[in-house]
Amino acid sequence: MAGNAMQAVVKYEKGPLRTELREVPIPQIGPSDVLVKVEAVGICGSDPHIHKETFAFAVSIPIILGHEFSGVIVEAGKEVKGFREGDRVTSETHAAYCGRCALCRTGNYQVCKERKGFGFHVDGAFAEYVRVPEMSLHRLPDTVSFVTGALTEPLCVAYNAVVEKTRVRPGDAVAVIGPGPIGILCVEIARLSGANPVVAIGVSADAQRLELASAMGATHCINSDADDPVAAVMQITSGAGVDAVIDAAGAGETLRQSMQMVAPGGTITKVGWGPEPVGYSIDPIIHKAVTLKGSFSHSWPMWERCIKLMSRGQVHPESLVTHTLPLSEWEKGFELIESRRGLKVVLVPGKA
Repeated sequence: MAGNAMQAVVKYEKGPLRTELREVPIPQIGPSDVLVKVEAVGICGSDPHIHKETFAFAVSIPIILGHEFSGVIVEAGKEVKGFREGDRVTSETHAAYCGRCALCRTGNYQVCKERKGFGFHVDGAFAEYVRVPEMSLHRLPDTVSFVTGALTEPLCVAYNAVVEKTRVRPGDAVAVIGPGPIGILCVEIARLSGANPVVAIGVSADAQRLELASAMGATHCINSDADDPVAAVMQITSGAGVDAVIDAAGAGETLRQSMQMVAPGGTITKVGWGPEPVGYSIDPIIHKAVTLKGSFSHSWPMWERCIKLMSRGQVHPESLVTHTLPLSEWEKGFELIESRRGLKVVLVPGKA
């Protein structure tokens, strides 16, 4: 590496829009860390929220943003055994966790109380280089591009929601509300799991996203601005309702719709965030004997499975990418996401 400084997108102080591209020191690694040269990093919907300070969770400031990334190891600490310089890698979003509590010991470290995430509590990957502990690394096969590898994280979020939490089985009827990146990937994983029908639900502004959802496995697409989504789902299922609803939108109204369209004994899995109070009774969950679950993040086995799925061409998260931009155009990337003109935007630090 030439020099000891790099470019990075830094949320440098509290307050809206207090984010800029800065020259900062290249991270120093510890004995169990590696230094990764970032080749691609995805913009998550949470990143513009942090930039504008409209997020509903604690963030350490100052902080380098970015948590969906892939790259090449350029330096490895003396205690690193499973990886070496030159390895192509992607990383989980968990930069630290205690490793001692019952959650960590049972493989649920993603909900450890001491968990710290890249781009939220530890410097992330909107940068030329990022420090990563060995425990967070996964090897990226040569058959998986860096851009695709940067989408491993949202794919794992979808895998967790559909496979691990909802346990979709062949023949299940599934509805996915919210055709953003996570919702569309939930559609693809539901299709891969054998669900039929798979119903994708969005609004008028989601027209192109619903088209992509159809291409990636949705058997039916519903515009809830034009049609009552509950009535449409009931018609599709001959009045039975769906076995599972994946709420990837998160708003109070979508949870209400979920309770109405799910079949008795079915499952509602909420993966979309919605901090506002719902303002209505959730007694239909009791009346229908429905299971309501929250799905957050992912764990090591899910990453390994999703990397295999990508390497074998069974899933295609790269289909979501609408723009690749240099790191210097991070603001344009945020605007594309917020205006919905971009579905998935990937920053490439080495791109001119």
